[in-house]
Amino acid sequence: MMTHALGWALVDSLWQDALAAAGLAALLALLPVRAARIRYALATLTLGLMLALPLASAVRLSGTSPWTDDVITATSPVTPGPTSGPDPQAAPAAPTAAAPVAARIRAALEPALPWVVLVWFGGVVVLSLRLASGWLVTRQLGRVGTASVPDSCREAVARLAARLRISRPVRVLQSAVVQVPAVMGWLRPVILLPASALTGLTPLQLDALLAHELAHVRRYDYLVNLVQSVIETLLFYHPAVWWVSQQVREEREHCCDDLAVAVCGDAHLYATALVGMERLRGTPPAFALAATGRGGALMGRIRRLVAPVQVEIFPRWMAGVIAVTVALGGGAHLASGTAATGDRGGTRPATLDSLIDRVEALRNPAARHEAVKTLGSRRDPRMVPPLLAIAQQDGDEEVQHEAVKALGKVRGGGGVGALLEIARTHPDPGVRRKAVKMVGEVATAEAALGVLERLAQRDPDVEVQQEAVEALGHLGSPQAIAPLARLARAQPNAEVRDEAVEQYARSAAPESALVLLVDRLANDSSSDVQVEAVERLADLPDGLGIPALREAARSHPSRHVRAEARRRLEDYR
Repeated sequence: MMTHALGWALVDSLWQDALAAAGLAALLALLPVRAARIRYALATLTLGLMLALPLASAVRLSGTSPWTDDVITATSPVTPGPTSGPDPQAAPAAPTAAAPVAARIRAALEPALPWVVLVWFGGVVVLSLRLASGWLVTRQLGRVGTASVPDSCREAVARLAARLRISRPVRVLQSAVVQVPAVMGWLRPVILLPASALTGLTPLQLDALLAHELAHVRRYDYLVNLVQSVIETLLFYHPAVWWVSQQVREEREHCCDDLAVAVCGDAHLYATALVGMERLRGTPPAFALAATGRGGALMGRIRRLVAPVQVEIFPRWMAGVIAVTVALGGGAHLASGTAATGDRGGTRPATLDSLIDRVEALRNPAARHEAVKTLGSRRDPRMVPPLLAIAQQDGDEEVQHEAVKALGKVRGGGGVGALLEIARTHPDPGVRRKAVKMVGEVATAEAALGVLERLAQRDPDVEVQQEAVEALGHLGSPQAIAPLARLARAQPNAEVRDEAVEQYARSAAPESALVLLVDRLANDSSSDVQVEAVERLADLPDGLGIPALREAARSHPSRHVRAEARRRLEDYR
């Protein structure tokens, strides 16, 4: 009876657990990737459900459940006696067409149930031995090849544990065995640090990785990982179980990444720390939870950290505010300038109206060009309204370009506001491109960042998009790093992505540049962008990009990229 019940429970689990995994996949598709805690909870509950379903089936079928008789009674046809009634065919409920098919399938499987149970039991024994050996190896890590860490490291662990509100004592040891930081145990947790982490990472990067390991301690992930490994062993035969278990591990790492970023306060710093440890990466033992851990691809985790969710960067209402501000500011400057003009030594300066009239009266474009150049040479904020009007309305493109150039020379922020307006709304792409270039040269990141990224994404002219990307790089601000990364990964046009890769590599820290360049080299659909990534990898300081170049020269699918990587390696030698 037990073999019969267990065999049918194993067979039924094939479709039951597949349905559970399909439900999880649908839910994860609806949830944003940043909702790591919700995604982790759903994946964990699904994994538990996948174990509970065959267990419930086995209990029900074994006859040990108190409700088994009720089920049999309720589902069995009730007849008053022998089939001598007026209609012997009326006793069974009307069978569906599928019922005989299902019955034939179950009848065919019935003789094979003992073999199903035997194969399952053998697999469980083998994997249990593997699980036990992994547990023993993990236990030995805390005893073999360990040494004390510097006092500064212990103080950092205590400080971070307090910030994460961890009440249990956490030991930290230096290990000659592990290659990446790892945490073991849940009652008396121990963090193991490789010697290379203590010497090869900056204090801030080490703090970030310690925060990740302490996040595992706070969340009791070691215990959950142990239970998860037991479920994998019992349901080893089901691919859906392994997929769900992998989702649990990936979302667990994402949850700890979020906690680590919350503690260290800088996603880019944490990402560079992950890159630094990836160079030392090895496969951690089954029960050890490592910062670069078994759960999830490192590049995917880094992209999730440093690529914020896309939002509308420059709403339409803000454009109206800027236009009104420019108009009101220009009017105020004009009024104050007119009121302040007076005779100084018998000479009265020309009013703005007279200057505009003079420019408009000139029929020769060359003469208007010189007149606009004269207006710009004043660098007077009161020149913003006439220059803006000329840039928008003059019939000669060269005159419009000169007006844009003059706006870039105006003192104060009025000229920048006018340049942004021209860059957004001017019908001529050449004038827009000139305005974008001036914005990159004279504007602050706070004033121009959103407009430039929006132009780089949505302007109808590719050259304007490229100019906007270059202007982002010329801002020279850390705030421009994230927009450049988004453009390098997600901009539909390969030429614009190429420019974004170049500007990011020049603007970002070398470790952050390495992350993006490796990603573009492996995943970009354009060979031109991949070649640009190769060139920028070769330019990274201290040979930081050389391992990636060697890998590309050996195994990249594009012959052109392989050739470029080899050429760069030869130049490096």
